[in-house]
Amino acid sequence: MKSKLNLITISLWLLLLSANTSAEEIYLNNGDKISGEIIKQDKEAIIVKTRAMGNISIKTDFVKEIIPDQENRLAQTKKDTPELWKKEISFGYNESRGNTENSQLSFNLFANRKTEDNEFTARANTYYSSSDKTMDSQKWYTMLRYAYSFGARKWYNFYRLEADHDKFANIDHRIIPAAGLGYWYSDTPAWKAMTEAALGLEQTNFKQQTKDSAQLVLIPRAFLEAAVFENSKVSQDISLYASLSDKGEYRLRSETVFENPINEKLLLRLSLINDYNSGAPETTKKSDLRLISSLAYSF
Repeated sequence: MKSKLNLITISLWLLLLSANTSAEEIYLNNGDKISGEIIKQDKEAIIVKTRAMGNISIKTDFVKEIIPDQENRLAQTKKDTPELWKKEISFGYNESRGNTENSQLSFNLFANRKTEDNEFTARANTYYSSSDKTMDSQKWYTMLRYAYSFGARKWYNFYRLEADHDKFANIDHRIIPAAGLGYWYSDTPAWKAMTEAALGLEQTNFKQQTKDSAQLVLIPRAFLEAAVFENSKVSQDISLYASLSDKGEYRLRSETVFENPINEKLLLRLSLINDYNSGAPETTKKSDLRLISSLAYSF
């Protein structure tokens, strides 16, 4: 009889207790539900803190099921689940005035999806510069890449498609499908290091009367990244494109990057890029060195 009276009393409180929208949900044997924060629980009773009625005690025998705080559970799940997609857009512009007028413009898009077993990356970069109101550089580059880990998950195989254009190097477009193997020595937030090698087919269409070409290339690559200061990081990415049909002909691309976060979405990036082409036309320099400062936004 006493147990029935307790259940009836608790039932009368339920309408007031429903104001707790973010709390544990306690289902009773008679079908009623109480929402609140469990502040103490033992074999005999559960003490629940409610917004409307304060602390109440419920005998354990009356409880059928307890469902944890839904909002906190979803928030914790979201916090514990790593973000699979990383998307970024960056824009850089430098301009100088004086004895020489110079302007440089860069625009980049980046998307990466990484899981425990595989990784997908897409990238698109454009670069334009002028000096004394005359354009002296016009480049664009796109890349799609898929990698899959195997074995101890440090080894991986990858497939990549690159396309680029360089007006002043006489390159109308160059396409390189490639496949290869790589190895991660370290992949932590504080330190990343990997090497890889690929075999690709480089197909080049030139702008002027130069004959188009197609050749096999060996593409070794090394990448290092280290955390510096509190949240900043510096990285070095080097790729070599060595011709297998013409000895001594190769291209080397080196990119050194320093990144300093401004907040969770914005970061300042300084990039030093050197593109070297041993077979560059006589009218252009073999080495193209650029220093780019840009603002990147992650979403």
